[in-house]
Amino acid sequence: MKNRFTLFAMLLISTGILAQSPVKVDFDKDERALDEVHEPGYESWVITNCVDTTKVINGIKITMANGKESDGASLKSHWHKVGIQAPYYARLVSDGLTVNGGDMYAEIDMTIEGLAPGSHSLLTYHNTLDSPDDKTFGMIDVFVNGELKVEGLMQSNRALSTYDAATAYVTFDVKENEPVVVTFRSNEDSPSDASWNIVINGFCLDVPDAGKQAKSPFPADRDLHAEVENGNCTLKWTAAQSAVLHDVYLGTDLNLVTNADKTSSCYKASQTNTTFDCTNLYSMNTYYWRVDEVEEDGTVTKGEVWSFMPCQLAFPGAEGYGRYARGGRGGKVVYVTNLNDAGPGSFREAVTNGSGPRTVLFAVSGIVRLESRIMSNEQITIAGQTAPGKGVCFRAAPIGINSESVCRFLRIRLGGGTTYDGLGMAGTNHSIVDHCSVSWTIDEAFSSRGAKNLTLQRTLISEALNCAGHQNYPAGTEHGYAGTISGQTGSFHHNLLAHCNGRNWSVGDAIDGSGTWVSKLDVFNNVVYNYGSRATDGEVHKLNFVNNYYKKGAATTVGHILKLEIKGFGAGTEQAYYSGNIIEDKNGDLLNDGTDNQFGRIYTLDSGSSEPTYEVFPDEPFFPSYATIHTAKDAYKSVLSDVGCNLPLLDEHDQRIVRETLEGSYTYVGSETGKKGLIDNEADAGGYENYPEITIDLDEFDTDRDGLPNWWEEMFGLNPNSPEGDFSDSNADDDRDGYTNLEEYLHWMATPHYEVKTGETVEIDLTKYTRGFEKNPVYTVTKIDNGTATVDGNILKITPEESFGGIFYVDFTVTDAEGSACTRNIGVKVGDRAVGVEPVSDTRQFAVNAYPNPVTDYLYVSTESTGDAKIQVMNAYGNSVLTETCNVSPNVACKLDVSFLPMGIYFLKIQQEGLSETIKFIKK
Repeated sequence: MKNRFTLFAMLLISTGILAQSPVKVDFDKDERALDEVHEPGYESWVITNCVDTTKVINGIKITMANGKESDGASLKSHWHKVGIQAPYYARLVSDGLTVNGGDMYAEIDMTIEGLAPGSHSLLTYHNTLDSPDDKTFGMIDVFVNGELKVEGLMQSNRALSTYDAATAYVTFDVKENEPVVVTFRSNEDSPSDASWNIVINGFCLDVPDAGKQAKSPFPADRDLHAEVENGNCTLKWTAAQSAVLHDVYLGTDLNLVTNADKTSSCYKASQTNTTFDCTNLYSMNTYYWRVDEVEEDGTVTKGEVWSFMPCQLAFPGAEGYGRYARGGRGGKVVYVTNLNDAGPGSFREAVTNGSGPRTVLFAVSGIVRLESRIMSNEQITIAGQTAPGKGVCFRAAPIGINSESVCRFLRIRLGGGTTYDGLGMAGTNHSIVDHCSVSWTIDEAFSSRGAKNLTLQRTLISEALNCAGHQNYPAGTEHGYAGTISGQTGSFHHNLLAHCNGRNWSVGDAIDGSGTWVSKLDVFNNVVYNYGSRATDGEVHKLNFVNNYYKKGAATTVGHILKLEIKGFGAGTEQAYYSGNIIEDKNGDLLNDGTDNQFGRIYTLDSGSSEPTYEVFPDEPFFPSYATIHTAKDAYKSVLSDVGCNLPLLDEHDQRIVRETLEGSYTYVGSETGKKGLIDNEADAGGYENYPEITIDLDEFDTDRDGLPNWWEEMFGLNPNSPEGDFSDSNADDDRDGYTNLEEYLHWMATPHYEVKTGETVEIDLTKYTRGFEKNPVYTVTKIDNGTATVDGNILKITPEESFGGIFYVDFTVTDAEGSACTRNIGVKVGDRAVGVEPVSDTRQFAVNAYPNPVTDYLYVSTESTGDAKIQVMNAYGNSVLTETCNVSPNVACKLDVSFLPMGIYFLKIQQEGLSETIKFIKK
C-alpha cells in the first residue's frame, strides 16, 4: 500500500526520536460502552460534539480543535460498527474524530504542549468510516508549525485491521516551553465529487514509523488461546515493504523483550523469511515477541512488542469453541461461606467484588435466594463440585457468566414470580458452562445472545414454567422455553432438554452493523425430550445440526425437529447442515433412525420473500467441532449417564428428569394448561426439595484458605499453613501439564471419587454412572495404574498396591447389547501421603541410584542387587507415565528416555526381588 508518507528517509533506533515515553491515544465513539469501542493498550479519549477538546496525558497537554478553514462548525465522533464488532475488533481504526459537516473542506488543529526539548515523532491513523456506496474520499495534507510534512495522503476506507489503515508519520524538533501545532487539512487536489472530510482514529507520540514495521502477527497480538501443539508454534508476520532482514526477539519478560538488543538472551535470529519456529512453549507463560525490520542500508525500525499465551483446555473434557476458557487460573481463591444474597461470604460478593482471576469454591450447601440478577466478573472459575452435602441451589433470580470464565456444577431452580431467565452467557467471549442444571424459569432457561467462542455442555435444562404469567405477554400465554442460542462460534453439545414447551433450541441469529447474518452454531449430540409445540427453530447464518436425539413425549405436537426461518431482511445466507439426527415417536418407534437427512427438517420464508438462490441444507458441515461426536444413539446413552449438576450428587429433581426421559414418561401436569410434563409453577412438581445447610469448617479443612484442603497439601508435600493471601501452592504446576495444583484438585472433585485404605478394597456400583445403558450392559476395566481392578457384574472392585499412596484414576468401559460403549473414570485416594513425599517405611529396603538429577533427556538407574527390575515413573499425582522392565545391577544401569516428559517433579518406583523403593527426581 502506498498510503503511508514520511518526510525523512530512514529512522535509526539509536537517535533521540524515541527518547520520550510513548503516548498512545484512541479517539473513541461517544454514547457507546468503552469496552465496546476502545482499543486495549491505548489511552481512551471519548469525543463529543465540540469546537475543541483538551486532554492531559503523562504531563503532555493535547488540544484537538476544529480548524478555522473548516466548512463544518465542530468536531464530532464517528464509527464503523462492523469494524468494531466480531470478528474484526478493529477498535482503534473503526471509530475516530472528524469534522461535523466537513465534506466540502475540513481542517483539524492538534496542539501539543509539554514535550521535552529534542526530536519527537507523531504517528496518526486515518481510516474513513462512511460507506463507499455513498461517497468517495479525498486526500489530506499534514503540517507541523505551518511546514508541510505530508502531502496527498489517501485515507483508507473501512479498513478492518489496524495494519491496513492509512497512517501519517512526521518528525519534528521541540524547543523548551514551545508548543507544537500539527494541522490536518483537506488536500485541494482531491476529486471535486469526493468527501474532503478528515478522520483521525488515534495517534501515537514517539513511536517508530508503522509503515516500516513488521505487521499482522500470528498468533494475533494479545491472543490468550494461541494454537500450540505439543509446545510447538510457528510465529508469522508480514514484512515491511523496505525490509530485507528481520531480527526476531522472543521471551517471557515484557521489559526485557521491549528493550532487548542483539546481545540479549531474547535475541533469536536475523533472517530473511517471515516465520520463526518456537518449541517448548508452556501454557502458563505469556510470551512477548518483536520483529525489527532491517533495510538494505542497515536502517533498523524497531517492531511493536506482541504477546500471546499458548492455549490450554479449561479442564480435562472441555470441548467446543469455549474449550480454552482460562477462568480463574493463576489467581486468588474466594470461598462462599454462607447462603446470603449479598455481603461478605456470599456468592454474589465472590463473583462480583474486585477484579482479576479468581476461583470460587463453596464451603456451604443449601438454598440461596437471590434478590436480583447476578452478573459475574470476567476471569472466574465457579467450582460448584466443591460444595458439601447436596450442593447449592440458587433460586429467584438468574446468574450471568462473563468472558474468560468457567462455570461447572451449578444448580439454578428459579421458581415462579418475577419474569427471569436462568443461566446466561450473553456477550461472553471464551467461556464454558459444564454440568449445570437449570429449571423452573419464566423467561427462557438459557441465553447466549451476542456471545463468541463459547461452549454449553453436559447441562440439564428442564421444566421451564409454561403458563406462568410472563410479564411481556397477555395472561394465559405459554412461554415454557428452554433457550435462545447465538454465537460466533457457539458449541452446544451433550445437553439434555426435557419438558420444555418451546425454544428447544431457538437459534436466534445476530445481525452485525451492516445488517448481515453472522451467527455460527454447532449443535450436536443433544437429547431433547417431551418438547411441546416447538423444537429447534429460528434464523441462523450457519448451523451444524448433527447427531441429536429428539424423543417425543406426551406433550409433543410438532413433527419436525428443525425449522429454519429465512427472513425477508438481513444480508447473507441462512443455512444448516443437518445430519444423523434421530427422532423417536411417542410409542418408541424411530421416525428417523438418523440415516434420512431430509426427514425432520423444513424451512420457511417470510411473506413475500422469494426462494433463496443458495442451498439451504448443504451436504457438508460449515466448520470443525473440536469435540468427540457420537452417533445420536450413543449420545443418548452417554448424556443420560452423565449430565447436569451431578456432583457432589444428582438431586431428586434431576434423577426424576433422567428417569422420565429414559422411560418416555412424565409425573406432573401443568396446573393452568393441564399439559403433561409441562408444569406452570414449581408447586406443580412438589416445590423445592430439601437441600440441607452444611458448613465446612475451613480452619480444619483448608487452614490457609488457598483452595487446597489440608489433606491434599499434606498428601503432596505442600504447605497447609501458607501466609494469608499466599496462593503459590495452589497456583503451582509441579508437573507442568498446564493445570495448577488447584485445578488438579478441582478435577478430582469433578470426577466420581472414593477413598480406600492401603490393603483394602473399595466396591463401586457402576450403574449410577451408566444410567443410559439399559440393555445388558457389560463392564470392563480399560486402564489402571498403581493397583488392581476387577468387575463382578456391575460392581467394580479396586485394590491399590500396598506400596502406593496418593491419587490415581481407574478407567472403565460399559458396552451394551447394541454395541454402544462409553468410557468413564473413577478417582481413588489411598492413604494420607503420596508415594515419594515420604519414604514408604522408615528404613530403605534397598539402595537405588538414579542420575543425573535433575535430568533433561536420559535417566540412568542402578541398584545394589542384580536382576530384572520393574521401573515405573509417576507424575506428582501418582499417575504412571512410563513403565519398563530392565536388568540392572551395581555396574549396569538402565537407561530411561524421559525427554518427552514435561518439566516438573516425578517419582521413580523400582521393584526388584520382592523389594520396592521410591525416589524423587526433577525433569528440567
